[in-house]
Amino acid sequence: MDSGILDGLKVLGFDFETTGFNPRRDRVVQFALVGSNSDGSPVNLHSLVNPGCRIPTESSKVHGIMDDDVRDAGGFEEHFESMRELIDGAVIVGHNVVSFDWRFMEMECIRIGREAPQPLAIVDTLVVARSFGLPGRHKLGLLCERFGIRLERSHRADADAGATLLLLWKLMGSYPEKFGGSAQEVLDSIGSRP
Repeated sequence: MDSGILDGLKVLGFDFETTGFNPRRDRVVQFALVGSNSDGSPVNLHSLVNPGCRIPTESSKVHGIMDDDVRDAGGFEEHFESMRELIDGAVIVGHNVVSFDWRFMEMECIRIGREAPQPLAIVDTLVVARSFGLPGRHKLGLLCERFGIRLERSHRADADAGATLLLLWKLMGSYPEKFGGSAQEVLDSIGSRP
C-alpha cells in the first residue's frame, strides 16, 4: 500500500473488540495493529484478550467471541508491552477510534497502572469522513462498500483494523486536495493527539 504523504512513518490500523460500549465498565476481548513500520516492513499483531469477566451474549453476537475463546488468551496486561512498542511514535488509524477504542486503551492502562502509549497522531476515519461531508451513513462497513473495500469478518479486530487503514488510503486517493502539504500538516489537519 503506497500511502504517499505518510511514507517513512509507522502507520497502523488499530481496533479493539470489547465486552460492551462503556470503557469504565467493559473490557477489551481482542486487539489488532496492522500496517507498516517506518521502513515499510509489515506489522500484523493481533490477539484475543481475556477480559477477566464474562462476555455478554449481546456482545458475542456482534463479534463472535465467546468466553471459551478467551479463556487462555492472557489479560490486557500480558499484551500491553507489545502493543505499546508498536503504538509509540506511530500514526494510529481507526474508525471511531477517538471516541471508542482509545478511551478503552486509556481505561485499561489505568487498570494496570501503566501510562497509555504515545502515538505520533491518531487519525479517525469516522471523523475524516464526516469532515469531508461524505453523504449517507458513515459506518465502517458502508464506507468500505462505497470505496470498494472487501470487509470480511466485520467486527473482528484484525479485519476492521486492516479495512480502516485501506479506507484511509482510499480517502487520500479520492480527495487529494484534502491531503496537501507535509506529513505533519496533513496529520495536523486530519489527526488528533491523544
